Amino acid sequence: MLVFIRILFNVFSNVLFFFQPILVVAALGSMFVGAMGALKQLRIKRFIAYTSINQIGFLFFGLASCNLIGLIATLIYLMLYVSMSLNFFTILLNTEHMVTKRGMLYLSDLYCFSSYNTESSKHLVLTIMSMAGLPPLGGFIGKLFLYFAVMEAKLDTALFISLLISMVSTYYYLSFVRYV
Repeated sequence: MLVFIRILFNVFSNVLFFFQPILVVAALGSMFVGAMGALKQLRIKRFIAYTSINQIGFLFFGLASCNLIGLIATLIYLMLYVSMSLNFFTILLNTEHMVTKRGMLYLSDLYCFSSYNTESSKHLVLTIMSMAGLPPLGGFIGKLFLYFAVMEAKLDTALFISLLISMVSTYYYLSFVRYV
């Protein structure tokens, strides 16, 4: 992603506004595919793969604003998302199911996770809620900066569509929290 940002803003800086519609369509398409794919997933790794597609859409959305605010917001959101993903995988890869003594594969494996691993489940819930973009957590701040950049670029229709997709993604993140 950093290489793509570097190429986009260094090589194509003079003609960046010609690529803006392509970036908007790529961002909204990525958000839509990620959100719809994650809705029906039962496996944890596939769920996170689709949510990563959704999050990349948000990063493209910041780049589609074609301004300095969007670039800074994208970098902030990228750092926040990397830290949230590392936290998520650190928690889930270091825990095993209480009964089967194997790694967590399915969302249904998380049903009794909070009863035998209280501290890790609290951290996991906070991480997932931050990925969903709920206030006052870090994901909310990152998405807020991205939305400010898009408002500055006057991409109102794309902003409205992304807010609708973000509501869908909040639903599946909160359903993940329900499993925990």
